[in-house]
Amino acid sequence: MDTNISSATNVTDPFEDRPLLAVMGMLAFFSVLGTAGNAMVLYVYVRKRHKLAATVFIISLAATDFMTCLVIVPYTIAVEYLDYFITYDIICKLYMFFITSNVPFAAFIMVGIAVDRYLCICHPFCHLMNAQRAKNITLSLAGVAFLLGVVTSLNYSVYKKCLYSKVEYSGKCQPSETIFSSSFVNTYQNLYAALFLLAFIAVFILYGLVYRSVLIRRAKRRRQRRSTQTVSVRKESWFSEHHRPSLTNIFSKKCSDAHERHPDVEIARQLTIREKGLVANIRTAAMLFVVTAVFIVAFLPAWLMAHTVIQYHMVVFYTYFSYNVANPIIYAFMNKAFRRDLREVFDCKSVLRELN
Repeated sequence: MDTNISSATNVTDPFEDRPLLAVMGMLAFFSVLGTAGNAMVLYVYVRKRHKLAATVFIISLAATDFMTCLVIVPYTIAVEYLDYFITYDIICKLYMFFITSNVPFAAFIMVGIAVDRYLCICHPFCHLMNAQRAKNITLSLAGVAFLLGVVTSLNYSVYKKCLYSKVEYSGKCQPSETIFSSSFVNTYQNLYAALFLLAFIAVFILYGLVYRSVLIRRAKRRRQRRSTQTVSVRKESWFSEHHRPSLTNIFSKKCSDAHERHPDVEIARQLTIREKGLVANIRTAAMLFVVTAVFIVAFLPAWLMAHTVIQYHMVVFYTYFSYNVANPIIYAFMNKAFRRDLREVFDCKSVLRELN
């Protein structure tokens, strides 16, 4: 999380009756369920031979969620149990790096996914996004998140600056001015918060454009179907009024044979293939939009608490980790191919078990 959110946990009274056991139990549940679920997502998607841009983003997101549930969530349990009295400065800085680089990276990937869906649905013939470009974008976003995590980690320490610039050891991981000044920290925190806001705005705009494009295509398709049905009715009426049945059958057969050889048939076939591809892209976009919506809903309370918009509550604050657990569940409910691949994995394992 960002420096504001992290500091929200530090301003609480250490003697306050914190719902620590409830938080530790919730986080332990998230850790076990999220590690298992995201491991399955990685196993299914990494095995795919022909990876699309969306597949690259999903793998990156699953890898982030997997590391969060495997490393960061248990780390958080330990830090909260110790009430941030970590003793060692390197452990303090490492924790703050993990916690503040993970969330922005996930938010940046959401933007990358939204851009990919926008290009696939609104501009399907441009082919601007492919797997290699998606990998390059993901690495660039990871670099930005890495820098954000480094800056935040340097702002935290178990040492604190006292009067006359004297540095004293406190043993507690908390904001410190030993490296950066308070003015720089405030500016950085505002920039950090603005990045999340810009990411959310960009995601909503892109998915809004996708939704608008889908509505326009549906309306156009309905008009084409109505015009096709009208022409078909007129042809049938003309044949029935001007031709005898035998001649109609002969003429219809000849027209059918000519139609099979006509280039319009190939065009119609290509259009059908493109239509199926568009429907698949729309379904993927719907699934990934749900992923983004869950991320925002899970993260928003903690973000508001960090900026003192709403009152801090420890249990509600740490529910933002639920997002790292939710994605495999969303894929299982909304992606038939994922369910099929997962079923094949378990079927193969059961067969191997029987053979052994």
